[in-house]
Amino acid sequence: MSPRRGLVVLHIDGLGHDTLRRALDENRMPEVARLLDHEGYTLTGYRCGLPSTTPYAQAGILYGDNREIPSFRWYDRDAGEVIQFGAASTFKRVAPKYFRGTRPLCEEGACIAACYPAGADETFGLSYRDREYSGTRANRSAGTVLAPWVSNPAHLADLLGHGLLAVAGVTNNTLLERVAGRRPARSYVIADMLEEVFLHHVTRFAVRQAMEAGYPVIYAGFYAYDETAHAFGPDDDYTRRMLMHVDHSIRAVADGRRDNPSGRRYELVVLSDHGNIPTRRFDESDGRSLGSLVAEWLPGTRVEEHNGKSFGPADVPQTRVVLTYSGGLGHLYFASFPDRLPLSEVRRRFPGLAERLAGLDRLAFVLGRDRGVNVAVTPAGDLRWGSEDAGEARELLARFDDPDRLARQLDRLNSFGRTGDLLVFGSYDGHTQVNLESQAGGHGSIGGEQGHPFVLARPEWGIDTSQIEDAFQLHPQLLDLRKRLTGK
Repeated sequence: MSPRRGLVVLHIDGLGHDTLRRALDENRMPEVARLLDHEGYTLTGYRCGLPSTTPYAQAGILYGDNREIPSFRWYDRDAGEVIQFGAASTFKRVAPKYFRGTRPLCEEGACIAACYPAGADETFGLSYRDREYSGTRANRSAGTVLAPWVSNPAHLADLLGHGLLAVAGVTNNTLLERVAGRRPARSYVIADMLEEVFLHHVTRFAVRQAMEAGYPVIYAGFYAYDETAHAFGPDDDYTRRMLMHVDHSIRAVADGRRDNPSGRRYELVVLSDHGNIPTRRFDESDGRSLGSLVAEWLPGTRVEEHNGKSFGPADVPQTRVVLTYSGGLGHLYFASFPDRLPLSEVRRRFPGLAERLAGLDRLAFVLGRDRGVNVAVTPAGDLRWGSEDAGEARELLARFDDPDRLARQLDRLNSFGRTGDLLVFGSYDGHTQVNLESQAGGHGSIGGEQGHPFVLARPEWGIDTSQIEDAFQLHPQLLDLRKRLTGK
């Protein structure tokens, strides 16, 4: 009698395809190299779509539906508030609106440290930067995972060693960065880094527990690399060294595929959701955020940024504007209005605003929508792909990526009802992008590797990434693999 089979999917947050290739060339990831050289795995890239963020890509991978998730954070007009992931996630307040009629990847399985429960029976009380929300019916609390993990001295020693190395590395690297005249992201403090290191180790342990329990499908997210890339940038040596810890976790899971108490024989897929690129802050030159500039240009308007900063009159403002940022992508909402305003209406009510935004050398272009057609506002004028000025529009998009594929991705993002009235994209010089947050490395926007994650799998499983332009297109292939392995 052949053994039962199962599927484990490891999600490595923020690791782009080309960066992984370089790490292999530098011998930083021996377990991944072993899978390639000795187990017949292949490494392929795919396009995650827009926005190039974890909530968007992961929704596509887990549910096959990432519509109306226009960024890492956005303004929901119906709820009247900013919806965000990460610390103090508010997505649970609008979650019933999403994923209706889909088949989640993790039905009857385990989904660990992810943004969403994905139909899982078990999350072990671990979700992405929100340790309480699971949405499952048979979920254990994080405490039930921690108790056996803490009781094992080997786990504590491994965590202590990794933690001390991380603290020393971050401290040393921060000093070196400042001596070199660069400023690592202020928001990435040692406490946050230790939390990610801790969650990384607990997640690895929870995956092994799920395998021992025999769940047919297991999905788990590892986020320490992405957090480090935000802090110091993806090109930094300390960030690249973090990949050795990621590789160690891949090995720990790979080692448990065959002989475990459940008797289930697991197959392993490793993938990422997006990449990272070097960035510089929007306020680097003059200390002024986008919100302060918008408030100056629109007297009498209350401008609120998602980070808590606000500008303009608090009492009875003429108009309320909400700005949300995700790396090099910004959404501008005219929150006083119940629906998105077409670009022509924005121009009628707020003359010159779109042009002033487009005139900033820190921004590449502004994207609006009129009669269902995308309009890119640039210093040289309006550009529309699919029209007589399509050549100039393609030339603009070609600075960031393949223009035809990028045009389709932008069309989809700008069709969402929860996208901002105006979208702004940080300028990009082919290597570094202007970031609207306080980050040394980022993603969420367009340009470079941020839109190019990877899949590591065996070719006989039939996962074809060559035509994938959005993460939701990966979902049916993973569902098919799950069915072939588990029978359901």
